[in-house]
Amino acid sequence: MNSFEEQEAPAVVRWPMPSLRLAAAVVSLAAAIAVVMTWGEGWAAHPGRSSGVPPFRYVNSGWIAPHHAQEAGAFSEDLRAFVLVSQEDLNAFEDGYVGKVTRGNATTLGRIDFDQAALLAAYYVWRPVQGDPLTVADVSAVGNSAVVELELSYDPQGREYPYMYAPMVMVAVERSLFPEDEVVEFVFKLNGEPAMTLTATPN
Repeated sequence: MNSFEEQEAPAVVRWPMPSLRLAAAVVSLAAAIAVVMTWGEGWAAHPGRSSGVPPFRYVNSGWIAPHHAQEAGAFSEDLRAFVLVSQEDLNAFEDGYVGKVTRGNATTLGRIDFDQAALLAAYYVWRPVQGDPLTVADVSAVGNSAVVELELSYDPQGREYPYMYAPMVMVAVERSLFPEDEVVEFVFKLNGEPAMTLTATPN
């Protein structure tokens, strides 16, 4: 009996530890599945996304002085938005201002393939030149509707200069986000509020 009891004792001691490890593994697996399901729901909310990569890429930003700027008035608070689907559209956009201070790499504009991508651009009249306040936060597309979420910071970082320019931002989007040969309505929102609506045929 003594020899039998001596053999049983180690078994009683060893079994609980693997059980705890197994329980911990099950909990970890459940948590991982929950995270994956949550990510999946987030992507489903943006039909233009098929992965965690945003459906747009940064192209250029900076500050511009548009032609006929005086018509806007010194105290204007206006967003101007553009959907550029060809090199001619881009040339017209660039001909629309008399001065520009670029924060990004301007050479990226020369590498845009308009067979594959369209450009979304916007500028805001006016802001004191300081930091980089206008950004694209999100782009989503469903059928013939698209929403461009812009964010304007009222407290940008950086040195402030004693003159007014219009902060500008430009991003590229894949044409495959949109139906072929159909007009799409683009709603540009500024800090969550609709600011400008345009129509274009981006694909």
